[in-house]
Amino acid sequence: MGTTSITVSTSIELALTPMMAFTVFCQELAIALEQTGLHLEPGKDGSISEGNFQVGRVISWVPGEVILFQWHQSSWHEEEPTQIEIRFTASNDGTRITLTQQGSSQFISGPDELAGWFASTMAAPLLKALAPVTFGDWLTDRQARRPTGSQAREVYRDPLYHYPNFYALLAELALSSDDYLVEIGCGGGALLKEALKSGCRAAAIDHSVDMVRLAQEVNAEAIEKGRLRIQQADAAQLPFAATTFTCAAMTGVLGFLPDALSALKEIQRVLVPGGRLVMLGSDPALRGTLAAPEPMASRLHFYTDDELQQLAIQSGFSNARVVRRDLALFAQQVGIPQEHRFLFTGPVAPLLLAQKD
Repeated sequence: MGTTSITVSTSIELALTPMMAFTVFCQELAIALEQTGLHLEPGKDGSISEGNFQVGRVISWVPGEVILFQWHQSSWHEEEPTQIEIRFTASNDGTRITLTQQGSSQFISGPDELAGWFASTMAAPLLKALAPVTFGDWLTDRQARRPTGSQAREVYRDPLYHYPNFYALLAELALSSDDYLVEIGCGGGALLKEALKSGCRAAAIDHSVDMVRLAQEVNAEAIEKGRLRIQQADAAQLPFAATTFTCAAMTGVLGFLPDALSALKEIQRVLVPGGRLVMLGSDPALRGTLAAPEPMASRLHFYTDDELQQLAIQSGFSNARVVRRDLALFAQQVGIPQEHRFLFTGPVAPLLLAQKD
């Protein structure tokens, strides 16, 4: 079998300096690769690995200029490595990032097969990524379902428009120093920070690596003192023993859960007898509003008050009921701009209140 020469190149322009583009790109690349099963070890002696196999070895790492990998496409057959270069070039608009692979493969026999490889593994995934469903999914994940990136970290560090909901939820919980709270989907840890002012202990999970790190940073003092632990986990598989917590909270998460019933069963499992749950619902009236715009609205599951109550009962909770709260006072207290306070006026917040037998 002969070898086929391969050159693949793609680029993007960013309105950033080369050094800033380099830093941001490397951060984003590491997160994205982890989600695909690859691990980036940055730096001059760095690498990219897939399991125990080193796919790429850094042979040049010049911040703001270039990253060059010696790349192995095959783990099952010895072959000549290719090279993958990521170059950062100053341009009129900021920085052009160009990724280029050069080399050859003995597994692709001729131009027909090379066309097939390029169409199926490069062109089609790119076109799919640019189509509405995939792009909408990416936006939803990036901004709300699995917040990631510098903008998400900035928003969720101090989420002004979430505080009215937080304070309504905390008012229903009425935490004391005797409580041990678990939060499902903690985001950047802002609700936890407010909850801990009661003197309680807490634990939390989120499935976003970025949000877990941010929540840990925001609540570093409480973690250091042993009052709080935060970890990455799935809401349907909580990493806690049964009958651990006195209360549970969840806000802004329910509509995104692929299996809400399993998640609520898990919350019920980890609560002590008599433990209480306060959860913000996902109101159908919010569909298409500033609180649930597209493309998020198409990817949210909305629950009526009756459906929310039945969900809790099916999960094993007793005394489940939905109350609606006016958040206007909280909106004023936290400084929501006057022109947006109408969003918080009236019985706009459906809160599920449930208790474990």
